[in-house]
Amino acid sequence: MLLFNLKSNRKAFTLIELLVVIAIIAILAAILFPVFARARENARRTSCLSNLKQIGLGIMQYTQDYDEKLPASAVCGPQLLETGVTSTGTTCSSPAGTYYHLWWHEIYSYVKSTQVFVCPSTSATWTGNYTPSSYVYGLNTNIGGDALASIPQVAITPMIGDSTYYLMDPDHDCSSGHGTSINPWCTSGTNDNADAPLDRHLDTFNLVFVDGHAKSQKLNNWVTESATHSGAVWTNWDPALQN
Repeated sequence: MLLFNLKSNRKAFTLIELLVVIAIIAILAAILFPVFARARENARRTSCLSNLKQIGLGIMQYTQDYDEKLPASAVCGPQLLETGVTSTGTTCSSPAGTYYHLWWHEIYSYVKSTQVFVCPSTSATWTGNYTPSSYVYGLNTNIGGDALASIPQVAITPMIGDSTYYLMDPDHDCSSGHGTSINPWCTSGTNDNADAPLDRHLDTFNLVFVDGHAKSQKLNNWVTESATHSGAVWTNWDPALQN
């Protein structure tokens, strides 16, 4: 009769083999995790770009009803917003008793979505005002309330973009609350009541132009240290400097 040895002859992993396997897994994780993170941020950037495109379309519809004029950076009105939310803004001095409504309140009835005002790369939510109170998108402070016909080069003039304030221009706002902790490129002491774009998407920021097209941009050609409305960078931002 044949007898079979049922006892397993397999050897267990040695300590060195286990360490090698762990090292390989760690190396693969170190390689793949940044790739996954970049892929997620690319998806968020695309979603943000879509938001800005929708905002741009809403503004174009707004201009058709308001004599081809872009929304102002802020207007004064009753405390109840068109969103049904009570304004938390400060009161206007004139007319007395009214409240500030920012540009996104003016165009909300054309967009009819709270989600488009929120960049997925931020933790903010929007219900008529941002919560927590940190701004996500900024309006080019040089075009608020302007007629479209007064902007010579609509294809190069920024309209709305990633920012840390509701107003945006190429100069660094280094005032309290908008300083180096938020804008690492801020080196001057200028306070111009607006913030430069914020490159929150893999060292790029999203921008929709006055003609309605949107794209991701690098900061180099859009930020300057000059607060005097001069130079090539300001030409893109300020229609008064364009031919």
